[in-house]
Amino acid sequence: MRDELTELLEMAMYKEIAAEAFYVAGQDSTDDPRAKSLMKELAEEELRHLEILKGLKERDWEKGQWRREKIPNLMISEHLTGSDKLEGTGLQGTLVTAMKREQQAVEFYSRMMSALRDEEAKRLCQRLVHDELKHKYRLEVLYDDLFYQED
Repeated sequence: MRDELTELLEMAMYKEIAAEAFYVAGQDSTDDPRAKSLMKELAEEELRHLEILKGLKERDWEKGQWRREKIPNLMISEHLTGSDKLEGTGLQGTLVTAMKREQQAVEFYSRMMSALRDEEAKRLCQRLVHDELKHKYRLEVLYDDLFYQED
């Protein structure tokens, strides 16, 4: 595996570990059972992502092993303000924080993609951007279902 790709995989794995730790720690910082449940689910999802990345690193990157579909962007997180901490937040605050974190991941991997020279590493960045967009969309749909009120 090329150096750029190896570095990217290691960086992505680190980001998944940090995200999982963030959501695990957040579970102890709220009394809202729905927020705790969401954070537990998000932490488990980050661990699944880590396992996928570890598998890619161990077996070498294979071209075209994922299906790209168009992911809608509801742009909800771009219009909300919130804290980057989970302490004392309820379900709504947890969703806002999670959506913003997913958006930051999309932006990070998009910037990485433009900086890389290795085509395989760029394809991996595309996949990571795609996966993070899917997570953001899922959270935005949940937020919309729970908190959007038509007048």
